[in-house]
Amino acid sequence: MPRHRITQSDVAAMAGVSQATVSFVLNGNTPAGVRIGEETRQRVLDAIRITGYTANPLAQRLAGGLTQILGVFTYEATFPRAGRDFYGPFLVGIEHAAERLGVDLLLFTSAPATGGRRQLTRDGWQRLGVADGCLLLGQHEDRGELQHLLDTNYPFVFIGKRGSDGGRLPYVGADYVGATTRQVDRLVALGHRHLGYVGVRGTDQPTLDRVEGYRTALKARGLTPSFVESDDVATAAGEILARSLTAVVVAPENHPEELADELERRGARVPGDVSVLLLGQPHHPRRGGRRWSGFSVPREEMGVRALYLLSRLVADDGGRRDRETRRASAVPDAELHQLLNCPDVEGATAAPAPSSAGPDPASA
Repeated sequence: MPRHRITQSDVAAMAGVSQATVSFVLNGNTPAGVRIGEETRQRVLDAIRITGYTANPLAQRLAGGLTQILGVFTYEATFPRAGRDFYGPFLVGIEHAAERLGVDLLLFTSAPATGGRRQLTRDGWQRLGVADGCLLLGQHEDRGELQHLLDTNYPFVFIGKRGSDGGRLPYVGADYVGATTRQVDRLVALGHRHLGYVGVRGTDQPTLDRVEGYRTALKARGLTPSFVESDDVATAAGEILARSLTAVVVAPENHPEELADELERRGARVPGDVSVLLLGQPHHPRRGGRRWSGFSVPREEMGVRALYLLSRLVADDGGRRDRETRRASAVPDAELHQLLNCPDVEGATAAPAPSSAGPDPASA
């Protein structure tokens, strides 16, 4: 026969109290005017221990409590398909933080997908309600969905910098602007004056920030930006050599290994003739491949920080069921928008500018 599931009614019967009293003891709070004596409270706790009762998290949620479950929703598939994967370190950091906080994680995977992208529309909203709050990550989010979450006061944090009306959207991201600026300064310090940015200028936030950092650094040095916007590696390599660029910066998704191979196939030495700095660590590094110069994105730390921020927002939310009731967050604005430093990497793909690089364009 199936074992009888212990309920609050069973605990109440053993302790000789009402079911409401058991609920008050479990939730740790009582309504105004209700007082539970220490002896009564102890009888309830003893009955819980003897019966082995555990609260049903969904029932707790309906009662207005917290489930100690935090969700993770990804707009794209994130589980690694190889030994090393871009999203893997984020998930490692999230898991480590969950262990320290003593919370469980719930990965939302059943949301309908359109064109390879998951959406929160339709019953996706109801599914999020199982968790006290949710982490969101992915490159192709729906801004309307994020605005809906803000409007309903549902606690969430986006992993990756995201803008919003009034700056209300909480995120933990990487400081791509500052990190890219440092790489350009690094190349200028090596004598480079003909620098290019390789890759299509998309509208995703990391690309916008990298381009901003590149432009900012060149403007401060009085140098002119040069963009090599091609998805084709052969075309990009040809443009780099035709423009006599002595150094380029490139994002990991823009095929840096293949680009360097193509430059060398055309007779250019990397980094002797063309330095190549990587704006983030390789997504799928080759075995025995190049030791890239550039910066790395602190993905694991971002996962940790994001879950800690989410736990703060959930605690601030207090498990309120009436999310239409707005109130100011107790979490400071500086903590709602966190940008982490991207450490520089000293690799083997940056070198001083060749002596035949030509005149300084800033003085031409």
